[in-house]
Amino acid sequence: MEFSVVIRDKKRLYIVVPIVFIALMGIIQSAKFAVADIQAYKARYLLSQWEKQQRLPTETEVEYALDKVSSALNWAPSNTEYMDLKAHVLTYQGLLYWGKASFVELTDEAVGLYLRSTEIRPKWPYAWARLALVKAHRGEFDELYLQALLRANEYGPWEPNVQKTVVDAGLYGWEKLDKVTRMGLIDTIQRGLSFQFKAMDDIVSRHKRKAFVCGYFKVNKKTSRFCGW
Repeated sequence: MEFSVVIRDKKRLYIVVPIVFIALMGIIQSAKFAVADIQAYKARYLLSQWEKQQRLPTETEVEYALDKVSSALNWAPSNTEYMDLKAHVLTYQGLLYWGKASFVELTDEAVGLYLRSTEIRPKWPYAWARLALVKAHRGEFDELYLQALLRANEYGPWEPNVQKTVVDAGLYGWEKLDKVTRMGLIDTIQRGLSFQFKAMDDIVSRHKRKAFVCGYFKVNKKTSRFCGW
């Protein structure tokens, strides 16, 4: 009798232990994600402030943001959102050293992170758009730059922030664009004029490309207003 009780207890133990182990692993994993997201939020908030205020960060701000997003990636190394976030922060840091050797070094890492992110999540337009912009900042109007513009347009044609980033990146390399990519950029600007007229006007005017762009437009109320026809 006692022997059969022991056998039953062992069987229960064999069932209970794996269940407890799986539950504990789930709790640990959830805790990791929670910690990672707290760290990422701090970096994300700072970045949103730079964009809202349309300014470059201070060195202290960008180093703090990098520390937080790097910590988030340590907790969740395969999280593409954190990869994109770190790449975005690195781009801002690189812009603090525009024209210096460290700019290339910093943006090398940003490009690498965007490439990893797009391999895992190939249809995420924001990563493609920001990759194109980093390449434009680097003056690299190569196949990867063109591919990034096309993919961003393909996967996020109506996303307002994708539109703005694509137009900015595309106008940097206007003279290097092939026919397909250039027409894709024109289409993006025209879509953007429907819902964010001022933003499109500001970007195109900043690049001093309005006369070139207007030569490709179809005539309608928005383009007539934009081009002054």
